[in-house]
Amino acid sequence: MDIDSRKQKERRKVKKLLVTLTVAEGKRLIAKGLLATEEVQHALKEGYLCVTLGTTSSYLVEEILGEYDKTKHIAGITVPKGLSVTKGNMRSFDAIFYKGKLLEGKKVIDVLDELGPNDVIIKSANALDADYVPLVLLASNVGGTVGSFLGATAAKNVVVLMPVGLEKSIPSTYDDLSGLFGMKDWDYTIGTPVGIIAVQGGIAFTEIEALDALFSVSSVPIAAGGVNGAEGSVSLYIDGDDESIDEAHKFLKTLKGEPPFPKVEHVV
Repeated sequence: MDIDSRKQKERRKVKKLLVTLTVAEGKRLIAKGLLATEEVQHALKEGYLCVTLGTTSSYLVEEILGEYDKTKHIAGITVPKGLSVTKGNMRSFDAIFYKGKLLEGKKVIDVLDELGPNDVIIKSANALDADYVPLVLLASNVGGTVGSFLGATAAKNVVVLMPVGLEKSIPSTYDDLSGLFGMKDWDYTIGTPVGIIAVQGGIAFTEIEALDALFSVSSVPIAAGGVNGAEGSVSLYIDGDDESIDEAHKFLKTLKGEPPFPKVEHVV
């Protein structure tokens, strides 16, 4: 059998699955995928799991606690009028878990000295660049949450997982953007002025990584966008063995119909 014939035979053995996920369905998938990773499971059982503010991160908190007001787990937010922030008095604290217990009224900076390589920080990204590097917009003079922990996590090798939906993929790289703008040097803005930073040490965690964590399958985005509520959606080619694809298929059918993110009223 020649090489091409062997490859075709191998491709026939692989089971293939097509699915389109709305933004909300993607966020739910990412949250469930994060919770399935060894890193997050170990941090929940044995150490610190720090879930900082962000819409995608809020789904993970909801997965852990069962009930959670996701609309308060937000600092920066993108709404139709432009980039915005939420009112400070309407925000939750970061969700800091120590050995599975939620520590009330704590932020990641409060436990930073105690974190080590077996602990995990979850920080939602605003974009995924063309090199698969997670990017974060900065509307704070001191770099916000990400500015508070980047140095310490690098020094102590703390795991930083960065959930980011594939709808946030951009065609440019951070090198293309670096030095172009900061929050103080816009001439005009329709929305909150921001800077931007690449989190080189952060691990991007998209729907692709979530499916792999849950079912050990491979995924490739093949289309994006839609209408009638599918705006921002992503269509995925998924392949794997019979059992994995069957499980993924059944799971994804239950995921369909995830309601949109609740409307956030407390936007500045």
